[in-house]
Amino acid sequence: MSSLACSAVQSFPVAAFDSMLSGSLEAQGFLRLPGVLGAVDVAAMEAHVDACDGDDAGTRNLLQHAWCRALVAPLRLRLRDLGVLAEDALAVQCTLFRKSQSRNWKVALHQDLSIPVAEKVANEALSDWSHKEGSHFVQPPTALLERLTVVRIHLDPCTDSDGPLRVVPGSHLVGKLSAQRASALREERGETQCTARPGDLLIMRPLLLHASSKASRPQGRRRVLHFLFGPSDPGHALRWSLAI
Repeated sequence: MSSLACSAVQSFPVAAFDSMLSGSLEAQGFLRLPGVLGAVDVAAMEAHVDACDGDDAGTRNLLQHAWCRALVAPLRLRLRDLGVLAEDALAVQCTLFRKSQSRNWKVALHQDLSIPVAEKVANEALSDWSHKEGSHFVQPPTALLERLTVVRIHLDPCTDSDGPLRVVPGSHLVGKLSAQRASALREERGETQCTARPGDLLIMRPLLLHASSKASRPQGRRRVLHFLFGPSDPGHALRWSLAI
């Protein structure tokens, strides 16, 4: 993993490329980085993922594994260098999403509004507490959600037949959305389908509207490592359940 490198960087002056990347992420709410990981890195992750316990569809607790924690530092350094990750960003969760013939699922249009925290706290700014896989989750104010960054690492080819993520460009800029407003915004702006190859990264803001369909070729598989990065201090008397 220490060999992380984005081949596309070679074609641009570093400063200009960094500015282009960060500008695209802020304006569109997502950014695709091709070929960040080589075949050797991807194969090593596959071996660990295939050995993971949990539901066929995945798990929210990958950061509990040493191999996953070891990915954080080089990944964070590379993304900081590209200007798409804040200096104080910490990995606070890594989820495995695993779509396959035995577990072929879909996700309705939504925003990611909940974060994993160490314990419940009394604060009127916090809502919708829940408990999943041993961790507390809560919906914080929009201001905190806007400071979060998702990094998705693709381990398999993800074509339009594999149930790729579909996103609504720019929808992260309008705060939390009702279901009715979300549908209207998708109708107005359309969707972008985020296909990928093994080793590609997708960077996105959690408030970006996104969805995915069932794979139309369920004999395939789609495995994604979904890292969530947040500020070292989330505020509101909260503590992250785990921070690397």
